[in-house]
Amino acid sequence: MPSMFLKAVSPIAKLIPSVKKPEKDPGFRTKLFWTLVATMIYIIMTTVPIYGIERGAGIDVFWTLRVILASQRGTLAELGIGPIVTGGLILEILVGSKLIDVDLTNPEDRAMFNNANKAMAVIMTIFESLVYITGGAYGTLDLSAATLVFVQLVLAGIIIILLDEMVQKGWGFGSGISLFIVAGVATRIATALFSPIIDRDGLAHGIIPAIIEVATSNRTWNEIVLRYGAPDLMGLLTTIGIAIIIIYLETTSIEIPVESSLYRVRFRYPIKFMFSSNIPVILAGALFANIMFFSQLMWSRYQGNFFVSLLGSWVVEGDRPVPVGGLAYFTVPPQGLLWATAHPYQALGYLVLMTISCYFFSLTWVEIAGIGAESIAEQLLASDLSIPGIRRTKGHITKYLEPYVQTAAALSGLFIGIVAGVADILGAYATGSGILLAVSILNSLYEEIAAKYATEMTPALRKFFLGKTAV
Repeated sequence: MPSMFLKAVSPIAKLIPSVKKPEKDPGFRTKLFWTLVATMIYIIMTTVPIYGIERGAGIDVFWTLRVILASQRGTLAELGIGPIVTGGLILEILVGSKLIDVDLTNPEDRAMFNNANKAMAVIMTIFESLVYITGGAYGTLDLSAATLVFVQLVLAGIIIILLDEMVQKGWGFGSGISLFIVAGVATRIATALFSPIIDRDGLAHGIIPAIIEVATSNRTWNEIVLRYGAPDLMGLLTTIGIAIIIIYLETTSIEIPVESSLYRVRFRYPIKFMFSSNIPVILAGALFANIMFFSQLMWSRYQGNFFVSLLGSWVVEGDRPVPVGGLAYFTVPPQGLLWATAHPYQALGYLVLMTISCYFFSLTWVEIAGIGAESIAEQLLASDLSIPGIRRTKGHITKYLEPYVQTAAALSGLFIGIVAGVADILGAYATGSGILLAVSILNSLYEEIAAKYATEMTPALRKFFLGKTAV
């Protein structure tokens, strides 16, 4: 039976509108249409400023994590996907630590868990909106202005939750979270490539205008190989390199032989190297965001307290609070190779913390998402498939698959953390985590869209893909 926590929280989801699953599978054009609609609505939200606040007022707590949170300062997308991911993060930790008793293979328990997930996203939207306002993120607001800002943040947060729910329930491709992250990363990369704004060294901020300027003037190429606080050639090469590595690893897998019990046809079941996909990075980003959030909040109220300083101590530079000690100090992504060289211990600590976090979340996510060895064994048996030489029972197949699944989950988590951390140190555009997420998401979207298009174009392929999906 589900825990009392799930029973108490899940009904909250019924207080807000819900998106129904389509009664039949939407066509390719319908799914593509709603995918574009969800993305466009979100992009519009990132350009609409919050009414009732002064531009540049207050402090930007999440300035280092805007890419992962798919958020935009001072707009209706201020909170981004933070509440959704944080709510899911809390439930994942509770389930992974066995503090919540829930059987995710039971349809009733899974339905209650999904409702609790949505409810936690709503709760976190309300909570983060309140703390944002009371914590001075928008400066000092009177009661009426604070209420107005709070209502805008909550309503915008609920819209984002519903957009994500619409896509995930089958109306679109991928998930809302994925689409919003890609949109944010694409914007950041475009800015890094083409921005004509002149930086403090007299060169264009965008790397392409900077290259043109260097090539047509007396300035040296050394000026753009490494730059502090602006896109450089090292970052460009890192971005391209990370994209190639992730695309390659997305296609790398261990293939387990299986055969049909009905037709005696043999083929291979792939277990991807990137087994847990990009989820660990998203959850690690949410964890870092909350460490920074609560640390900054506690420091602003109990500055100088020893135990608070262990979580993080801060200074404010402009509108940005910057951690200078404690755990929060190691959650700030390095801003390039020059920055990492000037702060070696912080860069190393960030790399270690990112790697450990991704490793932990990768192992936990495998069980929560229903993609563990036991779940795969159940899917194989339900599809009348078996592994040659292994008794056709759930226990024996699970025991055979367990080493492959656990190894893939552990290695993918470790590798994702290392790649994201190293990419940040080398100055990848839109952060290493952002590039990793965007490439992984785009690859998954391409596969999903291509499969959907193919099944609609060819009836024979439709039967093949439906049969493969059942596995």
